[in-house]
Amino acid sequence: MEASTDARVQAWRGAHAAARMIGWDFSRLDGRLAAAEPDWDFDAECRAALATASRVADLGTGGGERLVSLLEALGRSVNEGLEVDATEGWAPNVAVARRNLEPHGVGVHGHDVEAGEPLPFAEGSLDLVIARHEEFDAREVARVLAPGGRFLTQQVDGREAHEFRQWFGGEPPHADVTLANTQIALQSAGLRVEAADDWTGRMEFADALAVVEYLALVPWDVPGFSVDDNIEQLQRLDGDRPIVVTQRRFRLMAVRD
Repeated sequence: MEASTDARVQAWRGAHAAARMIGWDFSRLDGRLAAAEPDWDFDAECRAALATASRVADLGTGGGERLVSLLEALGRSVNEGLEVDATEGWAPNVAVARRNLEPHGVGVHGHDVEAGEPLPFAEGSLDLVIARHEEFDAREVARVLAPGGRFLTQQVDGREAHEFRQWFGGEPPHADVTLANTQIALQSAGLRVEAADDWTGRMEFADALAVVEYLALVPWDVPGFSVDDNIEQLQRLDGDRPIVVTQRRFRLMAVRD
């Protein structure tokens, strides 16, 4: 192996070992990852819904960074006609979310939807539930919404970045997460779907190093990925830059009548 190639492999190994998600922060890839945005503005839709809500839950808040930005942009204070709680399923992020959100008056609850845990809210107690890129149980969302309550969600389609599986092997872990399946689940839970849209776009990585770091930050995209098992493929990708994968998103708005 040439010295330059060996140096690249060492850099890939080091980057994959060092990159870990804290909160929901991709800043280490600034300037090396370019991702298109959907046709809709989900944050603007959330701000509009928050403007008239009184009891809100943000599901899968990550480190709470996005929720903080929504509240600050809104200009409404928690506990002044607005109560907000958040859930987070990844244990390391719960502490981060509490540190970021509790100064804003937001309670943070550890909640593992994959384990079948019920949402930590009383039946009919919320008038707005938000879930951005977070798995949810449609029956639980319907249970905690009051009549007239709204549910806003933007999701990553489970077939996103199919190129990763072509390059590195494996099957998509959540191929059933699609707009059609999610709409059926919400309607079956008794919610009325007011809007449903999907979108396809591009995500570009500057080089293989950026891909390796990304897969360390979101290991569920290619479970079990390792640099050493994919050196030849990474070399091929690094020789044909930028490296492009397909993004897939969908969003729904639903109401409990």
